[in-house]
Amino acid sequence: MRTSKINIGTKVLNKKNQEGTITKVITKSTGYVEVTYLNGIIKKEMAFNLFDENGESLKATPKAKKHVLTIAERIQNTKEFLLRSLLPCEREQHDATVSALEKSLKENSNDFINSLTTSYVNHRLSEKQAFYLAKYMIENNL
Repeated sequence: MRTSKINIGTKVLNKKNQEGTITKVITKSTGYVEVTYLNGIIKKEMAFNLFDENGESLKATPKAKKHVLTIAERIQNTKEFLLRSLLPCEREQHDATVSALEKSLKENSNDFINSLTTSYVNHRLSEKQAFYLAKYMIENNL
């Protein structure tokens, strides 16, 4: 679907086929405009609800913003992953995680994380241990 640009002076039609002219661009990013209709009424409209003289959409519907995970959410997701990967059916994920942790620990020795990794390797990881191991993994981009 082709879209027209939002400009002051553009003749538009709303969904009720009422004709008007854009008299003010309120926010270009979201497509919020002020339209003066032929009957004299001035209304604020979303551009994606309007059409140009050729019947083309004035602007596509705004895209929803992608949710960016907070550090706390990333730690929680990683903790859940670690606990899930202890299940027998998730052996490959467990082994790959162990490899990444062991490589990281070779580069910078950390006795606490080393003990957590040992617990993880032996499939004996509590939720609290999983939290601290997940926190370490997020902080070190593992």
